[in-house]
Amino acid sequence: MTAAVIDDSQDSEAPDTASPWTRPIAAYACLAAVCIVALHPTALAMAKTWATSSSYIHGFVVAPVALWMIMTRSRRQLSSGSILPGLLIMCVGALLWLMGRAASVSLVEQIAFVSLLIGGAGVLFGARTLKDWSFPLAFLFFMVPFGEIIIPPLQMITATSVVALLSISGGNVSLDGFFITTPAGVFEVAEACAGLNFMIAATMVAAVFAYLHFESWSKRIAFLLFAVGVAILANGLRAFLIIAVATLTKNQWTIGPDHLLVGWLFYAMVLFALISVGLKYADTVRQPQPEADGAQAPRYLITRAGIALAVIAITAAYSLFVIERPVVRAAPSSLTLLNAPGWRILPPPGNWRASLPDADRKLAATYASPDTNVYVSVGYFTHERRDAEIVTYANRAWDGDYWRKAGGASEVVYLFGQSAHTEISLLTGPERRRLAVVTAYWLDGEVYVKPWRMKLAQMKARLRGDNPAGGVIMVAASYHLHREQAVTAIRAFTVDVEPLQTWLNRNIAP
Repeated sequence: MTAAVIDDSQDSEAPDTASPWTRPIAAYACLAAVCIVALHPTALAMAKTWATSSSYIHGFVVAPVALWMIMTRSRRQLSSGSILPGLLIMCVGALLWLMGRAASVSLVEQIAFVSLLIGGAGVLFGARTLKDWSFPLAFLFFMVPFGEIIIPPLQMITATSVVALLSISGGNVSLDGFFITTPAGVFEVAEACAGLNFMIAATMVAAVFAYLHFESWSKRIAFLLFAVGVAILANGLRAFLIIAVATLTKNQWTIGPDHLLVGWLFYAMVLFALISVGLKYADTVRQPQPEADGAQAPRYLITRAGIALAVIAITAAYSLFVIERPVVRAAPSSLTLLNAPGWRILPPPGNWRASLPDADRKLAATYASPDTNVYVSVGYFTHERRDAEIVTYANRAWDGDYWRKAGGASEVVYLFGQSAHTEISLLTGPERRRLAVVTAYWLDGEVYVKPWRMKLAQMKARLRGDNPAGGVIMVAASYHLHREQAVTAIRAFTVDVEPLQTWLNRNIAP
């Protein structure tokens, strides 16, 4: 009988080919999942915006692009380093998220949410890795649906650019807010024409290009700023070309779907020119070299993960048990009208009413004096809550259909015991009607004419666990050519109207 000899020396000494970064990467994936679940209102709001807005659909691809950027240029072997920078970013992000949650400012919440993800990478992978990945991780901020706050300035820049170019070319043109009048008709620089979509697209393309083709942060930032400037100028030129061609052809071309096609073809040429300029100044990019000490996975991984999870858990718990704790407060069965001696109270106008879709109670009326009329709309909220915020874009003086915002101004108005520079919305409506509207907010009896001051007061109250009642008051007046006519009427009413607290005492039981 012959014994078979089996050589198993290779199997018994099989090397461990697993990367030392496998466990940290798996731990970070779990951390990101926990962050999404624990702070799910913010994550869901971001995803909903990506899915429903053409301006932000790019949010779905930001994380994969950031991962590709890391894999493309980061070192193959990394040293982990200290957790302190990442922990500091996480703590700041957590505080910022709580502040944004308390003030119901989605933009702040979402910036903080992404900061927590970035800080979590710093905690798990270490400071050296955080530094090496800093640009791709900063790229994650493109997931935040930012930009709506700059739409009005972009509209105004576009409108003034168009008027300037038309004037230089010898055209007969005038500007009224966001409305441009030429011999071919009246053109509105609407929100969709502000150029936000193209500015975001150009900035994202420039960011990826800068990371791949520039070595220094200064050149990368300079190229990003250059891309933003080019996008703004290009949008103004695009709008000019559309209006100029429409004027020359008597509205036969570039009206309706045509101007969208022309616009995107123009944008494609601008992006090509932008990349061409970037290539002219591109650096000779060196391939990253491995660290001298080789691949070192982060030590004490369980401890690092526990610290990061603790920050997220404390943040979510404080929000749940303090900021978001239930409020049981009934709204008044009905609201009484504001008293203003010397003014007769009439039914509200049939063709204007403020947009207050989520208010718990509403009222509207016309106030008439021997000299003028004003229109008042009031919205009452039992407390601040998600999808029923007091200071929000939904609560506005125009509906976007019959009434549109044509511009804005700032005037000194005496309102409920205080005199301050107040933002005035200038609206245009059916039959070329014009309205000037003053908006004020109140919280727990205090009046605020600046939205950010109202948000700050709400944040302070909710961080303490309080959530008082509040509301919106809008006072409007008509004018023909000059807004001063409406501002004078509004001032006359606000001087005569009763104190806010007196009105609240009639409507709110002690």
